[in-house]
Amino acid sequence: MKRLGIHLRLLLTASLLIAAATFTLGGVGIHMTRQFMHQRFEERIAFLAKYLALNSEVGVLINDRAGLRSLALNLLGEKDVARVHILDNHNNSLVDLSRKVPRPHAMVETPVIFKKTKDENILFESGGYSSNSPFEQSPPALENHIGKVRIHFSTHGIDLLLNSITRRFMWASIALVVMAAFTFYLVSRSIGAELKQLSHTAQQIGRGDVELRARPGKLPETRTLALSFNAMLDSLNTSQENLAKVNRAMMKQKALAEMGKFSLMVAHEVKNPLAIIKSSLDMLKADLNLTSDETMVAYIEDEIRRLNQLIESFLQFAKPAKPTLREVDLNRMLGDTVERFQIMNENVSISMHLLPADRQVHSLVDRDLMIQAFGNIIKNAIESAGDDACITIRSEVDEGLAVWRVTIGDNGPGIDPAVKSQIFEPFFTTRSKGSGLGLPFSAQVCKSHGGYIMADNTPPSGAVFTVEIPLRRDDGENADTGLFTKPSNEETNHGSHPGRGR
Repeated sequence: MKRLGIHLRLLLTASLLIAAATFTLGGVGIHMTRQFMHQRFEERIAFLAKYLALNSEVGVLINDRAGLRSLALNLLGEKDVARVHILDNHNNSLVDLSRKVPRPHAMVETPVIFKKTKDENILFESGGYSSNSPFEQSPPALENHIGKVRIHFSTHGIDLLLNSITRRFMWASIALVVMAAFTFYLVSRSIGAELKQLSHTAQQIGRGDVELRARPGKLPETRTLALSFNAMLDSLNTSQENLAKVNRAMMKQKALAEMGKFSLMVAHEVKNPLAIIKSSLDMLKADLNLTSDETMVAYIEDEIRRLNQLIESFLQFAKPAKPTLREVDLNRMLGDTVERFQIMNENVSISMHLLPADRQVHSLVDRDLMIQAFGNIIKNAIESAGDDACITIRSEVDEGLAVWRVTIGDNGPGIDPAVKSQIFEPFFTTRSKGSGLGLPFSAQVCKSHGGYIMADNTPPSGAVFTVEIPLRRDDGENADTGLFTKPSNEETNHGSHPGRGR
């Protein structure tokens, strides 16, 4: 005999358990529902009987059969009421009305009570009733049974309703069992298919399809297994990408190192002949009584100066100097840098506005390197803005981050988004006479001080460079601004730098 597989075993076991639980709970629920509905139905009829007895008090007392009949007719109009019988205290029938309703019947009996206070009884007794206090509570009422009310009602309607509920519940239970069994069949059947699919995916990935991912299953277990499998693959891909980034960074560093060696060699080979050319030009100027106003002489001197600056930039970037840290007034240092550019461009239509922080800020930095770095940024802003350039330099202290922040904005065309990520790369330039080393050198200086530099565009036009330099103690650790910022008794604008550029 062939044994049942685990799939059929699970299906049969689950079906039996579901059926047993469903019908057991259904039977208990139906029994409790029947008791509850019968109780509420009887309570309703009892309430109607009490209401009729209360309204029949006067009619029974004075033997008002017409009034009692009217009350009985009103009650007989209620659904399921079969008979209304009102009797006096001697069981004499006062009103007896009935109608045909389906059986079975049940009956509720309620006494008709006449209530009177004790005052009414003792009022006519000898001596009467007297009270020592006007605030004394009235005596309790005395109850006399003067009759009774009987209501016969049919339980046929409630029985039909309960039978209908029972049948519907049975059909619903059967449907639920069938649906549960079918659902369990599909779920148990899908387990094997999902595991097979996961195995097939692993085989394909093993053949080299590293971008393939397992499809999450419908069941929590297979879904968790597939997600864990995918997470492992993502982690492997991330590790490979990080390794590739490290390799690219190492190759870039190696290229920069080779470039630095080449730059040193070229600078050394060019600097000596350039010095000879400059000396020869000076001798020719002296022998021939030439001045710098001569066109060709001016061209030669300008090209010698440009080549010399280019060589200096090569040397600075290829062999960066280690920062010599000392305590510096950062706002004053920035003001000195701006003042140099204002003096250099005082005959040009360039507007420079310096808005320093409202207090002195002291930190450990290399003053010369920082002046060169900010000078390169300001020079780049002036060249980008062109004629009628308007440069705004603003500094502030971020006490939460313990950094000194400087923003340098211009009114030029801004930075082309296509090359924005390349402006700090060595030798990248968009100008015909640019070396592509100014901004990379500034970024190098900021990094050597533990800070950073970033560039962005400002609406409607223009670019803004943001430099953040951490404030440092004498031991080289980041300091909170309370130790390095102090109110200034001098001019916080460091002279009249903002006014000079206007």
